[in-house]
Amino acid sequence: MNKTKNASIQKQILVNIWGILLPMMILLAVTLASLFNFYRQYDSIVQNITMANGYNLSFKKEMDEVMYQIIVGSIHWTDNTVRAKLGDSNPYRQIENMRNKFEKLKDRNENTEIERDLDSTLSLLKTLENRVADVLKNVDQGGHYDSNIKMFNMDITILTSLIQNSIQEYIYKEASQIEILRQQVARHVQLFLRIMLTILIAMVFLNIALSRYISKRVIRPIDEMCKATESIAKGNFLTTLRTDNGNELDVLANRFNHMGGEIQHLIACEAREQKEKQSLELKLLTAEINPHFLYNTLDTIVWLTEAGEKEEAVQILSYLSDFFRVSLSNGLDVIPVADEKKHIESYLAIQHMRFQDIMDYEIRIDPQIENLKIVKMTLQPLVENAIYHGIRNRRSKGFIRVTGSSRDNDMLFVIQDNGRGMEKDELDAFRQKILTGDPEIGHHGHGGFGVANVAARLKLYYGENMSFTVRSLPNLGTEVRLLIPKEMDHQGL
Repeated sequence: MNKTKNASIQKQILVNIWGILLPMMILLAVTLASLFNFYRQYDSIVQNITMANGYNLSFKKEMDEVMYQIIVGSIHWTDNTVRAKLGDSNPYRQIENMRNKFEKLKDRNENTEIERDLDSTLSLLKTLENRVADVLKNVDQGGHYDSNIKMFNMDITILTSLIQNSIQEYIYKEASQIEILRQQVARHVQLFLRIMLTILIAMVFLNIALSRYISKRVIRPIDEMCKATESIAKGNFLTTLRTDNGNELDVLANRFNHMGGEIQHLIACEAREQKEKQSLELKLLTAEINPHFLYNTLDTIVWLTEAGEKEEAVQILSYLSDFFRVSLSNGLDVIPVADEKKHIESYLAIQHMRFQDIMDYEIRIDPQIENLKIVKMTLQPLVENAIYHGIRNRRSKGFIRVTGSSRDNDMLFVIQDNGRGMEKDELDAFRQKILTGDPEIGHHGHGGFGVANVAARLKLYYGENMSFTVRSLPNLGTEVRLLIPKEMDHQGL
């Protein structure tokens, strides 16, 4: 890879940004310098015009007036006190002030033609100064009134007029410089606009190229990373990213690929451990069969044998054999519905022989679902609960009905009895026991350990895909409805 391709994203972006900003900054600096130079020239011209215009408006009038008053005697020039009070109105001081200002204008001026005009004005000031000196000398000597008036009319007023015209000419030429400056500014503005337009067009194409470059080198890899992250979030941990970007994104891609593999490994381990744990819990719960049923059945067999009712004893032994054959099921946790049906048939047959005076039963399982799978020992504990906590406490003969049917993607099993039923508080406690699946709850109230056992095992296997509902009315009976999926992944347990 070349050096450019190996450059970091930060360097790439900085290079691209400076590639755009630097020409703009240079153009801006040149433009600002030009504008400042124009402003400096404009400000100098305005100051010069302002200064010259002050004399254009007042110099001739003030000079003519003070000289005339001195000549006619309105101002006693020979009196030093009066002369001192004149201040800047003193003819000599007026001329000196104007000379100083116009010499400064000459020093600041770079235009040859205007400089010649300023030299002419200064020359006229010098001549005026000489004529003023002649008049004031005559005034100091006394007399010479006619001569002074003549010099005033023929020399001083003409010279002040010439100086005023010279100032006006200077102002006009300085004003002309403003127009020239304006034209220069207009040309620079037009040039600046053309350059800006050129740079703008160049920037548009550069931005298009830069956008494609960044899209290829930065945005596209990030977008791929986002899509890969979404893919992993959906469980596809085999998703990988390309690592040929030549920048920091390669580090992220490598870490991402490594992370995906690690997550897949950890989830596989966690799933395996969870399945093993659930399988163990299911086996432990399944193993907790109420031993009293076995003891009571064996006692019944002994009693029948002693009573000489060998056929009944053999029949119960046959039912008991079928019951435990299904209970064991060669260690399987999931069995066909047909086997679960046989399991409750054996159980109810045994209980009917024991309690034939107090109960009858009916089992109706839809043949369409008999080949489907169900968790072993799901129905038997519910049937047992109906007998011991419903039928046995009934004064008259009770009845238990077990039905199984197909409901779309589910199987519906209903266990009904016409036993003593439950009051509201007792029913709430029973439902809470089913909801929590806590065996400890089952040691009290309606129902025994078996119902909580079933609830816990079904939750371990089906999770939230099953429903367990109970309805009951006092002295009318209880109905348990169990809805479980037809299709489940039985490989996990």
